[in-house]
Amino acid sequence: MEKEFNRQLDDHLNQWVQNSQSKNWSRTNSKFFTVNDDTTVNVDLNKLSDGYRKKLVVSQPSSYCEAFLGLIEPYLTQFLIQFGIKDYRFTFVFNIAGNMEKNLYVNTLGRN
Repeated sequence: MEKEFNRQLDDHLNQWVQNSQSKNWSRTNSKFFTVNDDTTVNVDLNKLSDGYRKKLVVSQPSSYCEAFLGLIEPYLTQFLIQFGIKDYRFTFVFNIAGNMEKNLYVNTLGRN
């Protein structure tokens, strides 16, 4: 189950990127997210366009990562509901001039 969960989470997150892309946001056709065997989610912020990264990420990477997790949380909630999972603690590792780890607890109770 965990391997299938990881595979589908990887697909789900990268589909979100494909649906969200604009020329200012990202300049890559490769994977932005990679879900590891331990379900850690790597996020390669270096794949953002240079202008976007310099303007919004580099000056305050921790704040950007927190805002990013807030943006993606509803999409993760939707994913967990599809799997019938009530709550889950995600670990994201953001790659931008080194690695920054952030945890995100998602609770689906009361959401449909």
